[in-house]
Amino acid sequence: MAAIAGYIGNERQQEHVTAMLDTLRHRGPDNRKLETGHGFAIGVQTSDLSPERGNGFAAADSATLFFDGDIYNARSRNASDAQVALKAYQTFGRSFPAHLQGVFACAVLDGDELILARDSVGVRPLYWGAASDGALCFASEMKALSGLADDVQELLPGTTVSSLSGVAGYLPQTPAVAVPRDPADGIRLVRDTLMQAVERRLADGAVGACLLSGGLDSSIIAAAVKALGATMPLLTVGFEGGSSDVDNAKVMAEHLGFEHHIALFGNADIEAIVPQAVRTMESFDEDCVSGTIANLFASKLAREHGSCILSGEGGDELFGGYHLLKDLPSDSARQRMMQRLVDIAYNTAVQRLDRSMMANAIHYRTPFLDTDVMALAAHLPVPWKIHCADNGKQVEKWILREAFKDLLPASICQREKLRFSGGTGVDGVMDAIAANKIEPGSFNEQSRCTPCGYRLNSPKEMWYYRLFKDTFPAPCFERLVGRWDPGK
Repeated sequence: MAAIAGYIGNERQQEHVTAMLDTLRHRGPDNRKLETGHGFAIGVQTSDLSPERGNGFAAADSATLFFDGDIYNARSRNASDAQVALKAYQTFGRSFPAHLQGVFACAVLDGDELILARDSVGVRPLYWGAASDGALCFASEMKALSGLADDVQELLPGTTVSSLSGVAGYLPQTPAVAVPRDPADGIRLVRDTLMQAVERRLADGAVGACLLSGGLDSSIIAAAVKALGATMPLLTVGFEGGSSDVDNAKVMAEHLGFEHHIALFGNADIEAIVPQAVRTMESFDEDCVSGTIANLFASKLAREHGSCILSGEGGDELFGGYHLLKDLPSDSARQRMMQRLVDIAYNTAVQRLDRSMMANAIHYRTPFLDTDVMALAAHLPVPWKIHCADNGKQVEKWILREAFKDLLPASICQREKLRFSGGTGVDGVMDAIAANKIEPGSFNEQSRCTPCGYRLNSPKEMWYYRLFKDTFPAPCFERLVGRWDPGK
């Protein structure tokens, strides 16, 4: 929905913030609000979505708030997300983020204090640091700070930072949820809670399409849309040489009877988009970049159908979708790994979705990351997520499959998990392309670690790293890159 940026210093602050917002205009090309005063400039760049989402700005008394995200708290008539967030600040002070239901990154200027805040999952991004002249600066993406600051940090999920008192965490006020009595009760609650999450995200009428990979999670979201009595186009991307995602998405689209749009890409398209993918993703992790390539094609397709989409992101982390979980020796080990995957999603899976969609001004909504859905998922026993069937096979996301099996074709309900980049066909061509980008012999043990100690796993990742350094030469940016696969 938005980009926010600010510069708290004594010189050229308006010039700096204007330049940062220009760099981030892709996140919200329709409106800009810039506030300046003695020693500060803060701005927000937004898309026109709906009155509930607003223009990312609110002011009352001594405080002004700049906002990126979606809030689903109850509100007075015609109140925007930024106004809801500002009211929470006026009521609760610095702990206000704990009382917001939704996803967000925001900045509050109150007198001489600046407070930055980020949602507890980190769905919306925010970076901050010291400029070369010692000023405090912040922005929604790293690229807006490159060249301006050499000491940049990412504001972690569930965290605030104050210009007067520094960094502090907060404990989100999670909703009280009914603890399922048995698997049948859990199945019912999963169905009802996720349906309500989808309904909340459709309520303002801004969603124009649904991403459909043909996998379980995106198929469930599309099926929920139909079950709620709505209809919308389904969007699928895949590789020209063959894509399991496309084949399965066709089955799902035909089952729902929804309009279906497919965009295919080939080797030349992939090679051409890699530099953009690295800069967009702000990472050189090979799994993150590969996923970004496919998502960039998806966001370009989405741009033809509006500026807001539904996504199935988050289902794997919450409901045990990753195959690596099956190899762990106990339920407690699996629970710890699932929590770790949620904890790192802010700069892996969620970062991929955010950057890829926002690169083409596509606002995204993620029902699986709804506050109520996450609270319920935390109460579900691990064997209801990774279930051992009568034949001894371990079934990932079992309770999710059971909750929606009546709305899905059997082939979709039973489909095993594939990475998005694997299903679209990207993974199969990247190694061959990368082989022509790295000089023979240059990828060896002596060159596999970056100056910051990040181990490069392949010639492909070395190529991505070199592209990354072209845009982000300062060491601080390299240290912010996350690993999607905890085993690497």
